[in-house]
Amino acid sequence: MTPENPPAAARHLRAAIAAIEAEFGAEYAAKHPELVAALVQSATIEAAVSTGHNAHQEALGLAQSLTAQICETLLRLKPKFFGG
Repeated sequence: MTPENPPAAARHLRAAIAAIEAEFGAEYAAKHPELVAALVQSATIEAAVSTGHNAHQEALGLAQSLTAQICETLLRLKPKFFGG
């Protein structure tokens, strides 16, 4: 990890602090670490769900592509299986 590309948890932490202070004022986040923790946890869960959804969509697309290729191949081979 580099300063330009910090770990996700660090990005979530900075975003949570910025959001809390924008909403409630300076130093509110420092006085309410439980709120910061809840927002970081929420952001982390949201990111994990999004990652899982994206992986699912990619796998589904690959499965559809493979299914189409298999069907095309079977149709081409049909005469060899059944004559014709």
